[in-house]
This record gives sequence, structure tokens and C-alpha cells, in this order.
Amino acid sequence: MENIKKLRIPHSLLIIIGAMVLACILTYLIPAGSYARIKVAGKTVVDPSTFHYVSQHPVNPLTIFNFIYPGMVKASKIIFALMCAGGGLGIVLDSQVLQGAAGSISQKVKGKEWVIVAGIMVMFAIICVPAGFNSWIPFSAVGLVIAKALGFDAIVGVSMIMLGGAVGFSCGAMNLSNTGTAQTIAELPIFSGLAYRLFCMIPFLIVTILYVVHYALKIKKDPTKSYVYGIDLGLEDLNLDHIPTFQKENIPGLITIILCILTMIYLGIQGRLDLQTCGTMFIYMGIFTGIACRMDPNHMCKTFIKGAKGMAGTAMMIGFAYGITLIINKGLIIDTIVFNLAQILNYVPKAFQAPVMFYIHIIINFFITSGSGQAATTMPIMIPVADLVGISRQTAVLAFNFGDGFCNFILPHAAATMGFVGSANIPFDRWFRFAIRLFGIWVIVGTLLLMLAAQIGY
Repeated sequence: MENIKKLRIPHSLLIIIGAMVLACILTYLIPAGSYARIKVAGKTVVDPSTFHYVSQHPVNPLTIFNFIYPGMVKASKIIFALMCAGGGLGIVLDSQVLQGAAGSISQKVKGKEWVIVAGIMVMFAIICVPAGFNSWIPFSAVGLVIAKALGFDAIVGVSMIMLGGAVGFSCGAMNLSNTGTAQTIAELPIFSGLAYRLFCMIPFLIVTILYVVHYALKIKKDPTKSYVYGIDLGLEDLNLDHIPTFQKENIPGLITIILCILTMIYLGIQGRLDLQTCGTMFIYMGIFTGIACRMDPNHMCKTFIKGAKGMAGTAMMIGFAYGITLIINKGLIIDTIVFNLAQILNYVPKAFQAPVMFYIHIIINFFITSGSGQAATTMPIMIPVADLVGISRQTAVLAFNFGDGFCNFILPHAAATMGFVGSANIPFDRWFRFAIRLFGIWVIVGTLLLMLAAQIGY
């Protein structure tokens, strides 16, 4: 009976392969189409008046593995950053500094553990307002340590970092690659309309915190309610079962870790925290923490390699996920989908046009998970449509932000989701069951905020 239950849990990689097969099937079902591309402000975008159907380019499902290596190459920046971060964090976690700090904090907040969960989510929401979201994937290991010390499961550990950051990133207040690209195409000043996007973070963050805290308290009271109850996540290397307490000898290591994190936050605010810098910073964090904790150099090297190996599975899943986009691109069906979805707005009542534009971007995001890529493809079409139906360009950009951002956290081929979930070895179907209800709440909140934006003439 136990073996039957295990067989019902598909591995995350298997789900991605299934999505690749689905992408191939869609290249047979959806007519191929294309827009001409032009240069606008140095960016390649579509010319909205040039859509035309072309000959079908179906992709044989038997060739899906031909897209794995190109997918790995396309995802190489994320993959190498994760490998470097995994090595550095391997040393940090082996030092037991974070485990000790988490253990001591958990004892002091006993009965009020939710305060830590909420505080970390608020912190990462703020951090991810200007900074790239993918840069913080390695911190999932830190979230796991904290969650275990507080008596919660791996889903809570990942959620504290991932879903907190999701709000800051998805509202697009100061996101240069997504909001910046969309506003440039919309001929709006970069980061104009900032105040309302920051305001949008408040209700999104409140419902997200309440959702995660409610789940955390429920599984603390009854661990069998956990979506990952009884599943071996293979996280024994994190020493989650024996959380120590903070000692005086841990102080130099903790100071080192805090300084490295503050440096990363500063670089993020300055717009200088790319994936290469992030990976490098984690290497320095590991080395300096090892030195501060007087770790043996040979042991540090072994731990670094072991930590990097731990990210290999996550790296492979991200590479496979990128293969889905490559399949869809080869089938030439993205432009057809965008063209036909844009026509829908002409038949929607005015009060619901902005929310429907949000829903359209959710659908498109399944096919184009890259925010800047989606902006370059959809905004040259959506902006003229918004002008015609009476939606302000600022509201059209906000609908894009919501649709591109929040949808990523339930997709099996989104790099951020697979990075966080994969690093914690959480089966994707279990994560999906946890996150899909929250996504539904996000859609409701986003709908109301977009209706309000249209009402106040944002």
C-alpha cells in the first residue's frame, strides 16, 4: 500500500517532461503565426500591425530531449549562480551558525512563531522590489533551517522566502527588466506610477502572510496536515532534526553572514546584483564564514563541493523547464496566441477590461515565462488595444505586472519556482496543491486592484 502511494507522487522532472510533450502537441493544434520585429528604444519588439499566419511548424514529441541541452545553455546564468551559491551555503550551513541562531530565536518566540514567518516575508517582499528575484533562490536553504527550528515544514520554509519575494517582485514597483521594459514600450517614464504599485503590495502581502501563517499553524498543531507529510525530502544534510542553540563562538560567523547579506541587499537596491555577482557573493560568504568559524580549509573545500552537488538536480530541472519555451518558440505559436487573446478585449464590458487584460497575461505567461520577453512580445499589441478600449497605459502595464509575476509561482517550467521547490526537493504536485489556492486569492486581489486603478484613472 505504501508503494502505491509513493507511485502517485510524480517527480517534478516528470511533470516538466509532461509539459514539454504538451507544448509539442500544441504546436500541432494552434496555427502558426508571426509578427514582424522592429527596434524601439534599443529593444526588439513586435510591430502590432504585421501579424500573419505562416506554414505550420509542428514539433515531434519524440524530439523533446533535443531541447534539453539548448535549454541548459539558455539557463546557464541561473544554473552557474545556483552551483556557486550551493557551494558557499554548504560551508555556511556546515558551520551551524544559522541553525544556532534559528534555534535560539525559536525558543524566545515560542507561541509567537508566526511573527518570524511574517517578518521574513515582509523583509523579502521589500528586498525584491528593486532586486532580481532569482538571485534569492539559494536562501531557500536558510528558510528550511528557520522553519524547522520553528516547528514548521519545508513548504513554510520555502514560502517565507519565495512568496514574500513574489509580492515585491510581481507588483513591479521598481523592477527594471519587467516594468522598465513595459513602460519604455508604452512610452511612459520609467517607474512612473510607483506609488500605486507600492500600495498594491500591501493587500497582496497581507493575504499572502495570512495564508502561509494559517498553514504553518495548522501543520504545527497537526503535522499530518502537511502537504509533504511522510515524504522523504532528502534534506538530512541540513541537520534539520537537531537544531543547536547559538553560542558565543558563532558570533564572528554570524556577523560575516549578515555583512554579506547586507552587501547583496545594497547591490540589489543599486541595481547591480546580477546572477554572476550573486553567485560570487555566496562564494565569499562561505569562505569568510569558514574562516571566521576557524574551519579546516580541506573540510571547507569538501563541503563547498558537496553543497554545489546538492544544486545539480535543481539545475537540471531548470534546464528542462527552459526547453518548454524553446519548443513553443520553434512551433511559432506564441504570436498567434497573443494576437487572438488581444482581440478578446474588444468584446469585454469596460469595467472588466483591465482585469481581463490581467487574465490574458496569465495565459500568455504559460508560454512566455520571461518577464522582459513577455513585455517585448505583448506590450506593443496591448498598448494600442488599451488606447482603443479606454484603458490607461499605466493600468495596462500594471495588468502585465500582475499577470507575468504571480502566475510564475504555480508553473512547473518557471525558473524561480523550480529553483525554490527543487532546492527543497518538494514534489511539484505537492507545491501546486499548496500554492494554487493562494494564486486564486491573488487573482481576486489583482482583479479588485485593477478595477480600482481603472476607476481612479491610474
